[in-house]
Amino acid sequence: MDSGTRWSPFTKQLVLIALLIGTVYLLFRAAVIIPPLIIALVLAYMISVPIPWVQRNTGWSRTAAVGLTELIIVLLVLTVPAAAAPWFMNALNAFANTLTRVITELVRATPEPIEITPNLVINLGPFYQPINQWLRSVVGEDINAISNLPNLLTPFASGLTTVLRGAVSGIIWFFFILVVAFYAVRDGPRAARFVATRVPEMWRPELGRLWRELTQIWDAFVRGQLMLGLIVGLVVWILMAILGVRNATILGLISALFEFVPSIGPVLAAIPGVAIALVLGSSWLPLPNLWFALLVALVYITVQQVENLYLLPRVVGSRIRLHPAIVIVGALAGSALGGILGILLAAPTIAGARTLGGYALRKIFDLDPFAEPETPDRRQLWGELVQKRSIAAILFDIDGTLVETDDALARSISNRLSLSPALMSAERGIALARRGVMTLEGPVNLAITLLDRVKLDNAAYRLRRWAQRATGQKEAPCAEPVEGTVEALRVLRSRGYLLGVVTSRDRDEALMILQCSDLQPFIGAVVTREDTVRMKPHPMPIRLAAQQLGVAPEQCIMVGDTGVDIRSGKAAGALAVGVRSGFGEDRDFAEADLVLDTSAQLVTWL
Repeated sequence: MDSGTRWSPFTKQLVLIALLIGTVYLLFRAAVIIPPLIIALVLAYMISVPIPWVQRNTGWSRTAAVGLTELIIVLLVLTVPAAAAPWFMNALNAFANTLTRVITELVRATPEPIEITPNLVINLGPFYQPINQWLRSVVGEDINAISNLPNLLTPFASGLTTVLRGAVSGIIWFFFILVVAFYAVRDGPRAARFVATRVPEMWRPELGRLWRELTQIWDAFVRGQLMLGLIVGLVVWILMAILGVRNATILGLISALFEFVPSIGPVLAAIPGVAIALVLGSSWLPLPNLWFALLVALVYITVQQVENLYLLPRVVGSRIRLHPAIVIVGALAGSALGGILGILLAAPTIAGARTLGGYALRKIFDLDPFAEPETPDRRQLWGELVQKRSIAAILFDIDGTLVETDDALARSISNRLSLSPALMSAERGIALARRGVMTLEGPVNLAITLLDRVKLDNAAYRLRRWAQRATGQKEAPCAEPVEGTVEALRVLRSRGYLLGVVTSRDRDEALMILQCSDLQPFIGAVVTREDTVRMKPHPMPIRLAAQQLGVAPEQCIMVGDTGVDIRSGKAAGALAVGVRSGFGEDRDFAEADLVLDTSAQLVTWL
């Protein structure tokens, strides 16, 4: 190209500034299109999730798969709310009546001092006075009518009205949403490839990673918050119904919706439930209202703590974890800019802006834009861990770790639950069966432990054996050892390691499997479900096996094919090795000290 036709740096900067100003201007001028456009993109996301599965199992074109999926989702969106509308309106009307009673009582209330001891009296009157004045300013002086009660919901209703008006203002907007969602899903990959090819090659790696991080933030938010909302909503509904809190269904729905406002949402969702408990008490528990309200508040706090400590890291991850103060400011700003939609999308927007800002700041200072602390390789640390612990014993799970029982079980479950081959392949059915067994292992072990506590475990075992005999199943079918396992155990014993087995099977089954697979001569200790009060993932079975072998748990290695085995070993203080020969996948071995394909490979690491 002739150098005279090239733009100067000043011209390029001027053009970029002009494009930026034009884009901002168009966004402000076309603000009416933003709510339905966002709804269309949300619908596109819902459609895109099952598309790979539909194409893989039907062989249809992407256009046909997208069209059918969109039709099914739209029909569900239209018919399910319509079918549930009468029930929902009755529940909402009951909740409104309850809320009216609660506010009426709160306006009339005059808290009396609470006497804990003669010298310790708590007077909440001065703290309650500002709340009472605010309620009176909202509902007016005529507290019997409470004609201004809807004003309480005005900040939220106004935003919701704006979104709904933009989404259902007419048939044109409806078709706009459908068409945009359809083309966004159908042509999304093609458009992404087109943009990628237009980016200068030297920028593609960085911008590609930046785009992946941004999409992961939004994907984690949408998937995670939907899952959290469903789980927390159901839990709150069930617990409130058990405690006898009125309008438990609506309280569960409120908790589910407020999950989309991280950090502060669960706190706000707890306020109606605690207020109803304080004013109206329980429908059956013989507790004073104040103590019942404290109980309900404790339940909400417990649910939030379980969510923060267990559910949130596993379901959402750390990509959109933000400080509560930032979330509050972002929610207020989002409310001012986009009503309720702005509140819901504040957290992922801030998290995305944080990623973009961090990238730009590091580029300005000529730093690696994606610098991350290096995590040491588990394989590099393994030798140091083994030497430091003075490892003397190795404990194994049986199924999937020493013998090939997991594959047979997965195939059996897949065959029993098999659907049309056009909808689910045999490989997919086996994969789902393996994941289902993995998910149920912990709860099943807990159920067995509970049965043991109430002395019903023997009756449950007898019932299981009777069912096996009635269906012609073998109680403890022989299985082939995992390839190389017999030789590996022989080598480990020759090197002086003590070997043991920790299993959730009963003793007769475990010994029969070990004997018919030629593994029993190498095993010095066998811990089964009859031997301990608690089962894996509790550390008690590992500690008992270590005691039987005469070593400390810290001198043991627990080898298993599931996350339950890994957590049990780590909880006992032992090293943990995950093997891929059974039900477990790499994501189940996040806490493991080493991950191998089979137990036989352990001989190369000891």
